[in-house]
Amino acid sequence: MEPAPAPEFDPIAPQRTRIAGIKAASCTALAFLLLVPVLGSASPGHRRHSRDYFRHDMAVTVRGDHPALQSLVMAIQAVSRNPLEQIVIVNDVTHLLVDYDEDARVYGQEEFHATFDEMLARRREAGWVYLRDDCDGRAVFAAHLLSALRIPWRFEASYWKGHAWVVATVNGTDYDLLDLRKNAPETARLSYRLLGRHFVRASNPPPHFRWRRAWAERTSRDFHVGQQLGLLRLDSTPNAPRERYATDWTARSPRGRLSPVEDRLTGVTVAGFPLGEPIQTGVAVAGARAPARQDESPSGSGTLAVPTSSPHATGGQQGPADGAPQG
Repeated sequence: MEPAPAPEFDPIAPQRTRIAGIKAASCTALAFLLLVPVLGSASPGHRRHSRDYFRHDMAVTVRGDHPALQSLVMAIQAVSRNPLEQIVIVNDVTHLLVDYDEDARVYGQEEFHATFDEMLARRREAGWVYLRDDCDGRAVFAAHLLSALRIPWRFEASYWKGHAWVVATVNGTDYDLLDLRKNAPETARLSYRLLGRHFVRASNPPPHFRWRRAWAERTSRDFHVGQQLGLLRLDSTPNAPRERYATDWTARSPRGRLSPVEDRLTGVTVAGFPLGEPIQTGVAVAGARAPARQDESPSGSGTLAVPTSSPHATGGQQGPADGAPQG
């Protein structure tokens, strides 16, 4: 009986084995490096400006009875008393009344989770027409409105998305307000495609509601309501209303260490929010201070689509088409 022939020697096999081992080790190391921030964030004692503080502790700063919001809440109710329609208005009005800019340019540090009162104080200090903040500031603003409208809500934040938003609950269903739009650039990052997408749930935006048309039809284009909602420019008049959209200062004026000096003040004597608050155009704007540093306390009208921490969050619109969130 003849012995079985010896298998042929494959000179490339050892090289293939080494390459496979290198790939496996690289993937393991990459997964470890990407998971370290997530595992580390689970430790108790949430730091003031950490993601976990925002998700679990920031809610105690939210007031549904905040005096600066009452006229805005009444304006929302003038358009709709339906909670499902109201959350769409809250989503879009938040983009209109909170201009987007980065924390580093607004508050002087990379991550600063401002309370609503801190947002108001910073606007007064700098002499801006509207509030300025990034995604977490907009979420805080929206949470105040939802509380005032007695709509249940909670904060959300995702390491993988690099984003913060607010979840509103209507009739037992959760809706993601101010969340990233579908196919936002954040979801194209390598870390998200390799691992992050497995740790996030699908977003559920609010239903479609043409709230700008509803304002026109249900309030007979009430000028005061339109200004309160931020959908009319400050140079509008009852006989010549001028529609406006959300502003992204990182796109409008991307250079510079500080959020830019307000340039929409020609002929304007009151702030857009809270409407009716006087602006000291010759003092507050010209003398705007640099943002507070990390060890301190924070003491025309070009308009774009509605960014948050990303310029790709749901809500708002680029043209006269109405304001339903876009997935």
